[in-house]
Amino acid sequence: MSTEKTILPNSVLVSLYKDTLVLPELAKKKPEIIPNPLVSPIAQTSSNKVAAVTTSMDLPAANLDTQATTIAAPSASMHVQIEADKDNNNTTNEPIKELGQIKYLGEHLKQVTIIVKDELAVYLNENDLTLLSSILSACKLTLADIALINVAQQKLSLHEILNVLPSKLVIIFDVSSTTLKIKLPTTLYKSIQLGDTYLLFSNSLSLMQGGDQSAKLEKGKLWAILKSLFQL
Repeated sequence: MSTEKTILPNSVLVSLYKDTLVLPELAKKKPEIIPNPLVSPIAQTSSNKVAAVTTSMDLPAANLDTQATTIAAPSASMHVQIEADKDNNNTTNEPIKELGQIKYLGEHLKQVTIIVKDELAVYLNENDLTLLSSILSACKLTLADIALINVAQQKLSLHEILNVLPSKLVIIFDVSSTTLKIKLPTTLYKSIQLGDTYLLFSNSLSLMQGGDQSAKLEKGKLWAILKSLFQL
């Protein structure tokens, strides 16, 4: 057998195999065209949609965190302020005290106790409290130097009061010795010594209000004994 090869020219090969021949140039894959999302929004892919949804959800989440921080800060400051107020209420600067079972106004710095009976006030009505402050000022005292107790609002014996608030002087306005459960005469404007404590009974502060003669007389009697006790 002859081994000689016959080589046909390209033009003949094309004419013979024009229906089945694939040239290398035609077999090349066309490049994929990616649409520009800025030009054609409709051409967005599903992955871009998911990313957009994720982004839109993340933004409110961040806002919620910021809002929570903003709200939490005043809450913390309020909590600190409330705790500070509680501490202030327990300091000696607080005018209204509650020691044991006794509520009183003042700080009892000079161990002077004032006992009154006012049915309509927690401690003492405004007019009588103003007059009492003037009397204390004349004696070189302030409300901080005393303990003001209203026995109309809390039933107390003198023994209970002195047991909680040991006092050098107790001034008693319009309260009988029977009410205080002591066996002593209720002698007005005269000091009575009871152990280490001096007691002074007086008419009510309301009888000393005004400028009429009877009010001046009551105030004069009280002032005379107070000058002696405080050596004014």
